[in-house]
Amino acid sequence: MVGRPPAAFVGRDEALGVLRTAVRRASAGHPSVLIVTGETGVGKTRLVRELIDQERVTLLAGSCVPMAGDPLPFAPLTQALRRLDRTGTLNLQLERLPELARLVPGIAPAKSTRTADLAAASQLGLFQSVLDLVDRLGAAAPVLHVVEDVHWADRSTLDLVRFLATNLTNERAVLLVTLRADAVVPGTPLALWVAELARLENTERVELNRLSHEATARLVRQLAGDAADPEFVETTLARSAGNPLFAEQLVLQATQNPGHPALLPATLHELLHARVHALPEDTQSVLRAAAVIGRPALVPLLAATSGTLVEQTETLLRAAMDQHVVEVRRDDTIAFRHPAFGEVVYAELMPAERQRLHRAAAEALEPADGLDTGQRSSVAGDAVSGELARHWFGAGDSERALDAAVAAGWAAERMYAFADAYTNFTRAIALMDEITGTEHDRVRLLKHAGQAASLVGDSPEAVRLVESALALTTEPPARAALLTRLGLIHYRAGRGSLTEKCLREALTLLPPDEESVLVARIHAGLALFGAAWSRLDLAEQSCRRGLEVARTVGARREEGLLVNASGLVESAHGDIESGARLLRQALAIALEVGNPDDLATAYVNLTHILGLGGRVDEIVVVAREGADVLTRMGLARQRVSFLKANLAEALGNAGRIAEAGRVIAEAVSQHPRGVMAVPVLWQAGRVAMTRGDLDEAWEWLEQARVIVEAENAPESYRRNLIETGAEVELWAGRPVAAYHLVVDGLDLVRGTDEAAYAGTLVALGLRALATEAEAHRDRESRLRLSGMRRPLDDARAWPAANQPEDAAVHASARAEATRLDLASDPVAWTETGVAWRALGRPFPQAYARWREAEARLDSGVDARAIDALRGAHTAALGLGAARLVQECERLAGWHRIDLVAEPVEAEPNALDKYGLTPREVEVLAGLSAGRTNQEIADELFISVKTASVHVSNILRKLDVGGRQEAARVAHRLGV
Repeated sequence: MVGRPPAAFVGRDEALGVLRTAVRRASAGHPSVLIVTGETGVGKTRLVRELIDQERVTLLAGSCVPMAGDPLPFAPLTQALRRLDRTGTLNLQLERLPELARLVPGIAPAKSTRTADLAAASQLGLFQSVLDLVDRLGAAAPVLHVVEDVHWADRSTLDLVRFLATNLTNERAVLLVTLRADAVVPGTPLALWVAELARLENTERVELNRLSHEATARLVRQLAGDAADPEFVETTLARSAGNPLFAEQLVLQATQNPGHPALLPATLHELLHARVHALPEDTQSVLRAAAVIGRPALVPLLAATSGTLVEQTETLLRAAMDQHVVEVRRDDTIAFRHPAFGEVVYAELMPAERQRLHRAAAEALEPADGLDTGQRSSVAGDAVSGELARHWFGAGDSERALDAAVAAGWAAERMYAFADAYTNFTRAIALMDEITGTEHDRVRLLKHAGQAASLVGDSPEAVRLVESALALTTEPPARAALLTRLGLIHYRAGRGSLTEKCLREALTLLPPDEESVLVARIHAGLALFGAAWSRLDLAEQSCRRGLEVARTVGARREEGLLVNASGLVESAHGDIESGARLLRQALAIALEVGNPDDLATAYVNLTHILGLGGRVDEIVVVAREGADVLTRMGLARQRVSFLKANLAEALGNAGRIAEAGRVIAEAVSQHPRGVMAVPVLWQAGRVAMTRGDLDEAWEWLEQARVIVEAENAPESYRRNLIETGAEVELWAGRPVAAYHLVVDGLDLVRGTDEAAYAGTLVALGLRALATEAEAHRDRESRLRLSGMRRPLDDARAWPAANQPEDAAVHASARAEATRLDLASDPVAWTETGVAWRALGRPFPQAYARWREAEARLDSGVDARAIDALRGAHTAALGLGAARLVQECERLAGWHRIDLVAEPVEAEPNALDKYGLTPREVEVLAGLSAGRTNQEIADELFISVKTASVHVSNILRKLDVGGRQEAARVAHRLGV
């Protein structure tokens, strides 16, 4: 951090209190994230300095560097490591964490990671190393990890900060970031990043506004002296408008023009410009060099860039220091007093002057042993390669910019800064078009750029780059490798037909009897594709051949993927137990290999298969474990959100709707992209539909449908969306629209392996026609409905998939068919309810009980009809299923049935033995009325989070498994 500013600390006691509280909580093992925002010059850095002065902390601090062009990868982390005292703890960590050592000059780099393993690294090694370092350093004193000016951050730094914020658990640490408020433009990546951070439970946002009139006056008097002219103080107050930097610079400017207040600039930009131009010309020349370098720099580098002697440079800088334009930092580097000075100076450079200074900076920075334009690691080269690329590019020297860009790409790749690797490789490829006779391999650069783009989630760009490499490649083995890479990129993006096309073409380029890792990888890709796109014959064939090859050549990673696909195939054939066993094997191999993508695939597929078996408790354990592992690997946005969608589906099926809603809200907040977003949006739609929020459900489903149609997603995704969409239409009272959706779904799956899963569509179609038949009983309508029934009867004859829910689905279809025949059979509905209850599916069970009551009431009111209706109503209340509650209450109104049975005589003070607080009794009353947490919170004037805590406490004290059971207990106790 920098030296102390000339003015005392004023007007920030409240903000400082928040920061100090966070540090003290961190001392007790409660880490937090602080986002300090405010306009330029409002005092963000000054606030951080005061915190450091007042609290005993282990400081890990760095700033993002304002640069013309691309920012340096991991700049604040590199600064922090360089400034950190080389204690025994740090030295030990650098020895055991080679990823971290890469960023510290003077430490020998670890062996270069093979290109094929880059996906496995996925920045995890580096990110986890930083987290481990923070944890170790916190043993002596809480760590204050400061990242200043994140509005200038590179993509890799933003990813690192997000990783740390997400994974802080019990470390003695505070992660503090500062940024300019005006840089957070809605809809930009930075705004989304800030929103993600702000949503974390351990994050607190500290907004610094301008100083009050009183605080600004105190600051001005301290700067100008207590004897300052009152008129000058008032003028400065008016012009500075509470901005501390503006006030400080106005006072300093006035000391150079005593008695001439009219000369004070009207804006901060004008003021900073005036402050610089008041300095001697030779000093300004050095400042121009500093602005081009773009980061804090040692005096020798400033001298070499500006063309002055070191001693002369020091003399010239003193004038700028005296006027508080620059300052000396702890590491002896020279930096602008505020980054805004550098912006003003750089903006005024003439084009030729800018090029000359960039060239001088590049020549001063270039290592004596030259740049790494291959893939070897060079400490000196890695440290400056990104800067050199920027400076040679700014100097207009294309050949040397090309060499530097290639070197910067390799360096970024070694640092797992994939966004920066992509930027540098693509810049190098563009420069190659301007240069003839270069020795750089364009195909190699395209391949690495494509891989980097894929690793940062830019699938379209990855495809473009790999296809460009393919167009320049003629050798069959090399083309096969590129096609395999392209096919797997398409697979991850959900583009099924292109996945199959690329992988099949790759296989044809290799000898039929070849046994190699590449052949195993191709078969693994085809197997996973076949399983996901319901092409089971292809999946089985690829699994057999692929496993044979993988085990022969020792391709352990590919073996794990093939075992994964085998588990999906077994489950698709109805053997859930074998499928789950194979997927647990695949998970074990993925953990052994350590590949994040493979781990994600294993966790996602295992939770899906456990869901098919209704094993909710197992899913909760596996999903939470997987979310923890994958979040630490930086895969929260895409893969963890998918995992949470599977968990939400299982919870929703089990009737734990409130929990499902919370889980899916977390998944939605992670903003998954592309086809990975579809399961999340689908589950959000299902939860909303169950609650009765039909408009919201349609919005989620429509978002998912747009993605599915654009991405050529698996047919199973389309079928799922159609099923839920049809059910939404039915609850909305639009049975004809629901029927047409069902027919579209049957047309989609006809003749494919997905046809085995058509049972739910058939049941929904019969339900739609039955509802229509009840409203239109004339002969013409009956004939029309009879014709509409034919495609449903045809589909009922299709072979089923032998899944656990088949019996319940078929029972539903039989019962709906009796409704369609205008002879709704209560026995059929009783059997349907029993089948769904056996699966632990309370929502369709409650629906079946409502239909059973409806059928029995057609023959008159009796005890069995009343019991069925009350059971359906109680279940619907517990689920929070508003539409089903309404239907039950409407049916009860027609037949004058009291849905609330006479309460059982409760013993006096029966609630006392449960130890419920008065507030918890109020919340329990809301539960028994079927209210959601939001509705309870609104009624009791408490937050939703507080309501959720009360509900959890109630369930624990009553020793019940869910809201529905709690409502029953409340009813028995007369609440």
